[in-house]
Amino acid sequence: MNNREFGYFGETVAADFLIKKGYKIADRNYYVVGGELDIVAYNDKTLVFCEVKTRYNGSSLRFGRPAAAVDYRKQSAVSAAAKQYLFDHPTKLAPRIDVIEVIVSTHEDVNGKPWYFIDEINHIENAVLASQRTRFSTRDKRFV
Repeated sequence: MNNREFGYFGETVAADFLIKKGYKIADRNYYVVGGELDIVAYNDKTLVFCEVKTRYNGSSLRFGRPAAAVDYRKQSAVSAAAKQYLFDHPTKLAPRIDVIEVIVSTHEDVNGKPWYFIDEINHIENAVLASQRTRFSTRDKRFV
């Protein structure tokens, strides 16, 4: 499984996790210039933009938790993509940016085919808090 397939696997696991929590999936892999939203989900009150980070359990965790990869630059890109999504899809729901960590391990069956096991899913709500750069505003004319 290459990196793109591995990332998509993690996003699918995260989407299923959100559905079990009562969210509905509005969009996946929403691309805009300069950014992408992995998952856009909503419930009765909130529109959630989820950044999904998937890592193998063990050696890849020695560099830190998956959420640590959502640095300032990535937060800015997700925030810009979220603003564009809100411009394209107006709503009265309150926007929020979350991070979902998916940690998996692999095992091989007797034929050498890999099996992936979900070891941990961690949903970090409001992972990207509003600041001057990421504030959602009706006065934001950047995308008009």
